[in-house]
Amino acid sequence: MTAILAAVFTISGLGLIFGLGLAIGSRIFAVSIDPRLEKIEELLPHLNCGACGYGGCSDCARALLEEEAEPAICPVASPETHREIAELLGKILEEEEKTTARIFCRGGYDAARRYLYEGIKTCQAANQIGGGVSACDYGCLRYYTCQKVCPFEAIGIDDRGNPVVDPELCRSCGLCVRHCPRDLIRIVPSKSEVDIRCSSRAKGKTVVKVCAVGCIACGKCVKECPVEAITLEDNLARIDYDKCVNCGKCIEVCPRNIISRV
Repeated sequence: MTAILAAVFTISGLGLIFGLGLAIGSRIFAVSIDPRLEKIEELLPHLNCGACGYGGCSDCARALLEEEAEPAICPVASPETHREIAELLGKILEEEEKTTARIFCRGGYDAARRYLYEGIKTCQAANQIGGGVSACDYGCLRYYTCQKVCPFEAIGIDDRGNPVVDPELCRSCGLCVRHCPRDLIRIVPSKSEVDIRCSSRAKGKTVVKVCAVGCIACGKCVKECPVEAITLEDNLARIDYDKCVNCGKCIEVCPRNIISRV
C-alpha cells in the first residue's frame, strides 16, 4: 500500500513540476502577435489567388503589417478595403484609378478555325497543336478559360462567341490575364470607353483571309482621331488611353467595325 501511495505522489509531483515548467516556459518564450494582423486578414478576400504576388492572403497580411507592401496591394479587394487597411497601418492612401480587364479580340464566330479540335477544352491545350486551333495566330481560341478562372463571374460570352468583361463585376485581379495563352486580355483604366478589339499583328491581306473583322491597319482611325491618341504599331491600331477623349470618331470610320464603345 505504501509503495502505491509513493508512486502516486511521485507521479503527481512530477506532473506538477512539468506543468509549472511549461507554464513558465510559455510565458518566457511567448511570441507576441500584433492584433492588427488578424484584422487585416479579416479584411482580405481569402481567395488566395496570388494576384498580389504573395502565396496567399495570410502572407499578404504579414507583408502589409511589416510594411513590405502598400495598402492597395490586393487587386481583388475593394477601394473601401484598401482604405480600411491603410487606416489600420496609419498610412494615407492615394486616390486609386479604377481599372478593369478588357479582351482585345472580336473575331468570335467570324474567325476561321484551322482544324477540328477534339482535345482538352482549355485555351492552353487548344493553343498547343499546329499553332493553335484558331486560324488567326493572335485570335481568341474560344474555349473560355478566362471565364472559368474568374472568381467574380465577370466574364460572359456575347452572341458572336466573344468573351466579354462586365466592368461592374470585374475586380482587376488579373487571373484571366495570366491564363490567356495569347495575351489578349489587358488591365486598362475603367474611364476609357473606346477600344480597338483586335490583337492581330499580321498584315492586312493575311487578316482578311482568316477573320471577317480583324484590323487591316488601314490607318483611317489614326487620321480621324482629333487628339492623336491612335497609332499604328506592327500592323495594328492602338489607343493611348491617356490621350483618348472618348469622342468615338474612330468608331465611325473603321471599315471592319472592330472599334467599339464599351
